[in-house]
Amino acid sequence: MPEKEYWQIDAAKLARDILDLTRTARTEEDVKMRVEPMLRKAFRQIGVDVDIVEYEKSTALTAKRMDAVYGYVVIEYKGPGKLASTAAVRRAGDQLKSYLEEESLRHGAQAESSLEKAVGIALDDRRILFIRYSKTARIFSTPVPIESGQGVLFPEVRPQRGFHYQGPFPINASSLTSLLIYARSAARRPLTAADLATVFSPEHDVARVLVAEMYSAAMRGQRRSRFPRVATFYAEWDRLFGVVYGEKLEKAEKAAEETAMLYHLPTGIRLKSLLFAIHTFYAFLMKLIAIELLALQRDASVASFVEGLAALDDDGVRIKLAELESGAGFLDRGISNFLEADFFSWYLDAWTGKLASAMRGAICAMADFEPATPVLEPDWTRDLLQKLYELLVPKMLRHGLGEYYTPDWLAGYLVTKAGYDGAPGVRFLDPACGSGTFLVQAIHRAARHAEKQNTVRIAEVGRAILDGVMGFDLNPLAVLAARTNYLIAFARFLPYVSAVSIPVYLCDSVLPPDREPDKDNHQSELFSPDTVVFRTTEHDYVFPISMKNKEHIDQFTSQVMVALRGKLDGPQFRRLLAGKLPLPEDETDRLVAIYGKIKQLDDEKRDGIWAHYIKNAFAPVYVGRFDYVVGNPPWIRWGYLADEYRRLTLKLWHNYGLFSLTGHETRLGGGEKDFSMLFTYACADRYLKDGGVLGFVITQEVFKSKGAGEGFRRFRLGEEGPDLKVLGMEDMVHLQPFQGAANKTAIFTLAKGQATRYPVPVVEWRRKPGVGRIPPDWPLDRVLKNTERARLQAIPVDPRRLVSSWQTAKHGDLKLSAKLKGKNPYTARLGARVEPYGVFWLNLKEVRPDGRLVVENQFDRGKRKIRRVSNAIEPDLVFPAVSGGDIVRFGIKEPFYLLISQDPAKRAPYPEDWMLDHAPLTFAYLRQFEKILLSRGSNIVRQFAEKTEFYAMYGIGSYTFARYRVVWKRMAARMEATVLTMHKTPFGTKPVVATDTTSLFTAKTADEAHYLCAILNSRTVDEYIRSFSSGGRGFGAPSVVKNLAIPLFAEGARIHRGLAELSRQAHEEVRRGRDTAQIEGEINEAVEELWNLKP
Repeated sequence: MPEKEYWQIDAAKLARDILDLTRTARTEEDVKMRVEPMLRKAFRQIGVDVDIVEYEKSTALTAKRMDAVYGYVVIEYKGPGKLASTAAVRRAGDQLKSYLEEESLRHGAQAESSLEKAVGIALDDRRILFIRYSKTARIFSTPVPIESGQGVLFPEVRPQRGFHYQGPFPINASSLTSLLIYARSAARRPLTAADLATVFSPEHDVARVLVAEMYSAAMRGQRRSRFPRVATFYAEWDRLFGVVYGEKLEKAEKAAEETAMLYHLPTGIRLKSLLFAIHTFYAFLMKLIAIELLALQRDASVASFVEGLAALDDDGVRIKLAELESGAGFLDRGISNFLEADFFSWYLDAWTGKLASAMRGAICAMADFEPATPVLEPDWTRDLLQKLYELLVPKMLRHGLGEYYTPDWLAGYLVTKAGYDGAPGVRFLDPACGSGTFLVQAIHRAARHAEKQNTVRIAEVGRAILDGVMGFDLNPLAVLAARTNYLIAFARFLPYVSAVSIPVYLCDSVLPPDREPDKDNHQSELFSPDTVVFRTTEHDYVFPISMKNKEHIDQFTSQVMVALRGKLDGPQFRRLLAGKLPLPEDETDRLVAIYGKIKQLDDEKRDGIWAHYIKNAFAPVYVGRFDYVVGNPPWIRWGYLADEYRRLTLKLWHNYGLFSLTGHETRLGGGEKDFSMLFTYACADRYLKDGGVLGFVITQEVFKSKGAGEGFRRFRLGEEGPDLKVLGMEDMVHLQPFQGAANKTAIFTLAKGQATRYPVPVVEWRRKPGVGRIPPDWPLDRVLKNTERARLQAIPVDPRRLVSSWQTAKHGDLKLSAKLKGKNPYTARLGARVEPYGVFWLNLKEVRPDGRLVVENQFDRGKRKIRRVSNAIEPDLVFPAVSGGDIVRFGIKEPFYLLISQDPAKRAPYPEDWMLDHAPLTFAYLRQFEKILLSRGSNIVRQFAEKTEFYAMYGIGSYTFARYRVVWKRMAARMEATVLTMHKTPFGTKPVVATDTTSLFTAKTADEAHYLCAILNSRTVDEYIRSFSSGGRGFGAPSVVKNLAIPLFAEGARIHRGLAELSRQAHEEVRRGRDTAQIEGEINEAVEELWNLKP
């Protein structure tokens, strides 16, 4: 016989039967003998293994006898009327507490954890009492609201730790429903990520079969003629995908093949179609979890969604799933917007028997889990959906897409640093909410704030959370995950709050409907006074300005849905709208035109989300401003943004003053911005109240990068907008809190309406010696115990330019470093740009007797696929070379060889005629790669080649071949410099060329070069540069020494000569493979004397 769910048992009848049978009971034994068989039968019906019951079981220490024990559930029967008085209830509670405490001792070190799982139940003939335990101060609610008979659903309660009394309640349908859930939860698998992994990870057939079928359905569905709705949904999802993830997906493409193997799919799969299938699978599981969770909040007449579903035929399964995807079940349970603008119901249009079978497997598997887990044990379900997603989308693919979940401890820490404590009436927004990590933290804080009060009204707390904690995201899957996580975190409040609309919206925080393109499709002025525009792959919907109002947009979208159901034409819709939303005629005309476009999609069977989608998109327009804006914005480099999104946001970048570079600096990449910069400014402008606080997880490069971050470090919204005061920054580069990522993480907070004042307080995090990577699931207290945090200060490295890179150090070190600052008489330059490596980087195979060189291209270097060739060429344009990776302090590794086709004197490629006259074999070698050389990724190099010769190079001048050069590595973690001069090769002595992963000074003499090398390798200079340029991509660029006031070399100066000699000695020791620690110590002392740094 199939199991029943608790709600399929007539709890009201069970209550009447118990009351009837115990009416004549005289003793405790009478109550037990009459009630226990009925409960045992009900337990069996809901799937509890009643054979595990132990009657008259002795407790662990005192051998007290317990009436009935079902695993973690202890039931104690009482005689008639024994729970009628406060004193009797206290005695019964104390008895159950002693039972539970003694039973917990059987679990040894896990005693307290087992207490949290246990439930004590006392019954007499009319009442029922529950006892539960909590390690921390909290409020327990019963799984379903219990009618108390006193006219109050939930009286005022006090938070506490330890044992909690629930009741006594009258024996009725709701109290017995709670009893059944408690009993079932002890028997079923808990809804945790670890348990779900045993069924739904790619290693198991349930996931493999369903993802394979969904992938096939997605591929079929993209043929618009057969599956118009699927193709339309996929196209819009694909557009959003480009905005969310950017367009540089090489790493993800490689990972897609490995992901396909994991799911047992054939090779050659399409990345986006595979992700669309996996996202749909994940969305389906979330919907099942959510609908089952919501069923707990209703009375006994509401049936479980999954119960019996797998037994239906294919058409029956589809009908039930169509009901789920319509959102009707959520509406019935009081949630009005759970599936608004959901893209993942498309599979119903591509339905097959195989897909139906795969769906049954997932439904059957989900039926084994306890949906009440989020209510009974909220901590167990923390991170549930995040970990489930990490199971379904392997790490290699997530990281290839740039997906890194914010660890809970970091989200909680930032929410605290921002100052949000969950007080009612204080508004909180995460404008890039992802799966809802920060929203869940905010909800927990609101609950904890309530628990600190003397009394709590649950309904008021719940309503305050819904009104005050809000999230936006542009990723449809993230929005569904955030709504589900919001629902799970909010579960304890659901029974006491009616008509819930989850405040998580699918919308663009930076580009909400707000302006209209002009006739040339350029952006008109921001915040057009006449219209607002919502853009999709299908249409640009132009709305009247009156739609920047919640009531208006809600009313319009509601009437659109009514009209679509009634198949109304344009004039009929106009009449319908006039009765509900009277507007001027020209505004009504625009709305009727929009309805016509949506109706056309509906007529072509390509609708299903557009009205809801529009409603969500307008949320940023009317939500107003917030006290706190906190989250982790997208980190996407400007060049990786989708082309259309770059175009649409360009004016915002300029209006906020974020494009601060022009000309040469920008062409060389100094202007490579990160989208998080624009996101920060747009959110501070649009959503943050005056005096409000914004707290973001952000790339540290916005504070340290020389060129790209200068506009950001203006800390003012445009030329005349309000100032932004940075309250503090915390440097987590060395901590690396994101698992598997080497990104430069920082967090910061700012207040709107005040100017930034320096120095800014900074905290630098480092792991303690011997501590490895910090696991993302560590709690904050454990992270704090395993890290060290230094208190530093930040100032602009150039005091004359407040937008210059931040220098962070201790107060005393900042004062000393001021002596190092000033104009540098030496000009630093970038090394030679020699891309693509597979063409210009060579292996020398042979020097022929005629002097020609037999070379082979290093075809496997770099990102581009280049064929392998071996040719004889002239030696004239071949030079020994080093890259940054070949440099060590005071030395180099073995050089490789470079082909340089650029005339350093003219800074232009050697003309073709010159090449044919002087190096015809070299020209023939290069000709093989003409197409590759004319399609280089760098716009500046490609355009230069198009105007001159196809083999043109960039960043090469006479300085590239100077006899004496000091070269240091870029993109490193510390300064490492060496002196480069001439090098003996098998085909003659030639200057060693340094590539663009290095920077360099030229020097007039060998002594001057060694003097400069000693200074650059000194501890003083290294610490100074690292104080404003963190290790990685930007470290060691020519700009880092621009404000280093190196004294011009003087041959007669003692310290100068001494430093030059020490550098020579160090170079010789490195050449011999010896240690240079003593010499470097002498260099450090001499450099301190040079700048008069000694006390």
